[in-house]
Amino acid sequence: MNNIHAYKFQVLNKDSLSTQFIFESKGERTIVKAIEYSFIRNISGRKVYNLGFGDFNEKNGMLIDDINSNNGDMRKVLNTIPKFFALNNEAAIWVQGSDSAEDFRAKCEIKCKKKCDEICKNHNRRIKAYKYYVDKNFVQLSKEYIFFGFTSGKNPDFVQYIPNSEYIGILVYKKK
Repeated sequence: MNNIHAYKFQVLNKDSLSTQFIFESKGERTIVKAIEYSFIRNISGRKVYNLGFGDFNEKNGMLIDDINSNNGDMRKVLNTIPKFFALNNEAAIWVQGSDSAEDFRAKCEIKCKKKCDEICKNHNRRIKAYKYYVDKNFVQLSKEYIFFGFTSGKNPDFVQYIPNSEYIGILVYKKK
């Protein structure tokens, strides 16, 4: 979430329910990618936006978040967080990978080349990547942001974020 000025983003859409950024992702092939912050609900008087990321479908303006291009775009995605908060200072951001859904494993098994046994190796892979970044940069990031982890299990709940702990989602606020 450190500002890296090398990436050029275009704000495609900005209204009270969503903000979309698009950029060109270069890797094995060049792909137009979209990062979308979509309003999901209010928590403690703040609008909470889901952070979505994926390929941009130019025909319908939608993002496809269940494709994995492996172009190494995570830092580019995280680089939009300060830009989003500049537009929505009082908001909060919810981060959870599209590979965290309960039905993910069943969908993954259809195309998976890993042939996992009991535990799907692709399940929660995206949130683990985001958590890795936050854990690695937690001291620096905590100067500007407040993090909460969302636990799993019988009684899932938001707790104060502790690096190197297991969470299935992250809630981020900008400090005032």
